[in-house]
Amino acid sequence: MLLLTARGLSNRQIASRLYIAEGTVKRHLANTYKRMEVGSRSEAMRKALQEEWITISDMSDEG
Repeated sequence: MLLLTARGLSNRQIASRLYIAEGTVKRHLANTYKRMEVGSRSEAMRKALQEEWITISDMSDEG
C-alpha cells in the first residue's frame, strides 16, 4: 500500500486496486504513518526513500 501511495495513487484508487474499502486504506495508512513516526504522505515517502524501503525506480515502475 505504501508503494501505491508513493506512486501518487489516491486512497480511492488504492482501494479499487486492492479490492478493499477506501476507509480501510485510510486506516491502514494512518497506522503506517504512526509506526513510521510521520504525519503525512510526503513525510512517509521521504522516510521510505531515505531508509531504502522503496526506490525512485519502484515509484515509477507500474510492474
